[in-house]
Amino acid sequence: MPATHMKELLSPFLDGALSGREHDEVQRHVEGCAECRAHLESLRRTAESVRSLDPVKVPEGFQAQVRARLSAADTTAPRRWLPRWSWPVAAAAAAVLLVGVFSANLLREMRPVGQVAPEDFRAEPAVPRPSDVQAPSLPAPAGPQALPPVVDVRKIVRTAELALDVDRFDEVAARLLQTAERAGGYVAESAYAEDGGVPQGTFTLRVPAARFAAVTAEVEGLGTVTHRRIGGQDVTEEFVDLQARIRNLERHEQRLLSFMDRATKVSDLLAIEEQLARVRGEIEQLTGRLRFLERSADLASIAVMVRQKVKTTSGVWDFSGTIGKMRAAFLATVRQILSGVEWLGVTASALAPVLLLAAGFWLVIRLRRRARTSEIR
Repeated sequence: MPATHMKELLSPFLDGALSGREHDEVQRHVEGCAECRAHLESLRRTAESVRSLDPVKVPEGFQAQVRARLSAADTTAPRRWLPRWSWPVAAAAAAVLLVGVFSANLLREMRPVGQVAPEDFRAEPAVPRPSDVQAPSLPAPAGPQALPPVVDVRKIVRTAELALDVDRFDEVAARLLQTAERAGGYVAESAYAEDGGVPQGTFTLRVPAARFAAVTAEVEGLGTVTHRRIGGQDVTEEFVDLQARIRNLERHEQRLLSFMDRATKVSDLLAIEEQLARVRGEIEQLTGRLRFLERSADLASIAVMVRQKVKTTSGVWDFSGTIGKMRAAFLATVRQILSGVEWLGVTASALAPVLLLAAGFWLVIRLRRRARTSEIR
């Protein structure tokens, strides 16, 4: 075992907290590794120095002096300035608050359907570092989960992107579904649209990695390929690293459980439970990432964009095509006009409460000014 993996066991070794087999392994490693032997001696000297120290007594009157200084600091602390409220200040604060609420509602209402806002974006969760995982509560103790054995073959995540021009869109869509199911896979996603009377759509096939090349070739034979991109990501190193990290965490969890059996103080039990919750959370996070990589390597992804070929006419003028373009232009203009009217209506509805409150404040201020003018006269 490398020296870097042994250093974390030297402290339990010095305290006699290791099992018999682990104790023998550390003993043999220390005898043959100068760096770990020096580290062990340093730990032993530190422990002996700490045991030899005499307890330090607090001087008499120390608590009284600290309390006196704290009381003096409280009396000399500067007071925070508090604003003096009045009708104009309250009106300005209310106006600012209402304008903020109006702006937020207006932006939410006017956002187009299907548009993803920045706060709605969620990136794919990354594998957390051990120091970043904080478990809210202690789960029930459990033994180490069964993990896949160390891989002896490479883990490759295969992907492909294809664009096809076909004669009949409906027929090709049905054949894509049959191809995926015949290969032992499925259609993960599908979308359909129509652009100027021409049907088109996208399909995402998930097929076993062993049938990736055969399915890709079969899909390319369904039409004319206009775009092709095939890629592969090697995740073997990350896969093996995750397995090793999970095994180390499970060993650490077993050691914590053994410490819990020997703990006699409530504070020690609480500290061990907190460490167990953290370690269990890390194990679950890493196990989820490991399973995700394994599924991605077992099932390849093929994204296919299918578009039906545009029929050409042999005449001088394509009358039906011109009518279709005129109809599309007319509908686009109508949609823009309706969108503008909708925007004006939403803006007026959102501004109405603010304008009514502003008019009420203006009326109150005007009446107060008239009353003061009458009193002066």
